[in-house]
Amino acid sequence: RRQPKKNNTSTILLVVAGVLVLIGAILIGRWAISGGGGVGNDTVAAPNFVGETRADAEKLAVNGDLKLTFKEEPCENQSKGKICDQDPDAGTKVEKDSTVTLTVSTGAPKVAVPDVQGLTYEKAKSQLEEKGFVVEQETEVSDQTPGVVIGQDPEGDTDQEKGSTITLTVAKEADKATVPDVTNRTCDEAKTQMTANELVGNCVQVETDNPALVDKVIGTDPVQGTQLAKNSPVTIQIGKAKENQTFAMPKVTQMTVGQAKQVLAGAGLQLERVQGGGDDNAVVLQSTPQEGQQVKKGDKVTLIAFGGQQGDNGGNNGGIFGGLTGGREDD
Repeated sequence: RRQPKKNNTSTILLVVAGVLVLIGAILIGRWAISGGGGVGNDTVAAPNFVGETRADAEKLAVNGDLKLTFKEEPCENQSKGKICDQDPDAGTKVEKDSTVTLTVSTGAPKVAVPDVQGLTYEKAKSQLEEKGFVVEQETEVSDQTPGVVIGQDPEGDTDQEKGSTITLTVAKEADKATVPDVTNRTCDEAKTQMTANELVGNCVQVETDNPALVDKVIGTDPVQGTQLAKNSPVTIQIGKAKENQTFAMPKVTQMTVGQAKQVLAGAGLQLERVQGGGDDNAVVLQSTPQEGQQVKKGDKVTLIAFGGQQGDNGGNNGGIFGGLTGGREDD
């Protein structure tokens, strides 16, 4: 008896079924391993690139199987060269090998700096901070009103990055010193006093009508009591006699010749000769020019004296009468 042939169709179906079961098992395994997120591990979460440099961003992209494209724009939140924005955002699920667009900061946007010179520091600071600048202050001694801005760096009407520093120079008053009273002192004495008061004295000569003020301080410029910045110069005016100035012949009568000589020397007059008296103890009876007559420095004076040791001091035969007669000799 003959055996019946097996059905080839049934065998083929069994093989196909087995293959399908195997494929299903493989897919289920991959799904389980990938956390059930879909078929295969083909997506990743976009890293956070903001704040990174371009080089660091490229390293992150390689690790995440991503491609990058870059563009540059001014950014307030990141300094120049740092990533300030990305698309898609950090954490977004993206497919591997997809492209993330990154914005690289070219620095903060530029803003026009207002010119704040002439304003008080408080007003100037407020204006600059409203524009987004950081303000620093310096002070400088100036004759401008204290507290007023007299300089700024960078200058006004220039474009600077928002957030950059603007330095303001503010006027301040100098430390003060008082001009002292140095009247009737010598030049050296006055200069020493000026130094003690933290001032610098310079002497100049000024003509005076008062002989008592010759070589003495007759005034200062500025005047005493004036408040000046320390180490400021002060002109010290020293009296000097006027050139060719006339004055009254001083009284020398009833003095000894020695005393008369001192008076004449003090007045700048020259003693030409003494008639009559023989030494400094002789008494002056008369002077030429006479007391009260107008004379000037350098003029010559002749004295007629009596007493002392008689001698020929003026070609007058030694006596007072000889002096008066001009020294005539008998024939």
